[in-house]
Amino acid sequence: MTTTDDVLIGAPDRSTVAGVVGYAYTLPTDATLPTDTTTALEAGAEDLGYVSEDGLAISTDRSTEPIRDWNLDDVRLLLTEHSATLTFTIISWTVAGLKAYFGDENVTESASEIVVKINGRDIGNRAWVFNLKDMNRKRRVVVPNGALSSQGEITFVKGESTPLEIELTALVDDAGEKIYIYTATAA
Repeated sequence: MTTTDDVLIGAPDRSTVAGVVGYAYTLPTDATLPTDTTTALEAGAEDLGYVSEDGLAISTDRSTEPIRDWNLDDVRLLLTEHSATLTFTIISWTVAGLKAYFGDENVTESASEIVVKINGRDIGNRAWVFNLKDMNRKRRVVVPNGALSSQGEITFVKGESTPLEIELTALVDDAGEKIYIYTATAA
């Protein structure tokens, strides 16, 4: 039976660890990834900091081609293309967030400053994890193999945050899946 407990909002599940925002993370593609809403992430997970109020958007695109019979009626559809993309905007200029946007090799940190280099080098794929929560219901979006396919414009404007808009293309993992969305059941 459907209840209002099944109407969930997309609020982030913030970490309870002091000094950690903790709802958007990256990990290496060979990391052991969670397969539920409660398993702790590996120690090497990098907290991306704050994500803008626009949250996380997932879009899929399917292209099909019909097979027609002699009467020109569609009798079957063949899937010819499928893609899944995620978009979100990081608003914290943390080292982890900058590396997710610009690539590991393009961000260095010293005791006094962070240096970002912009170039055409490959940024490399990562695993991505987003934690969400509504009331007592947790959700987790896991992208085992995400490739940065597009970067938004960086604008430096007085009175506004400096956004790092990311578009990921979810590539298939070893099981042939692109994105996993885990949702805790209602109590």
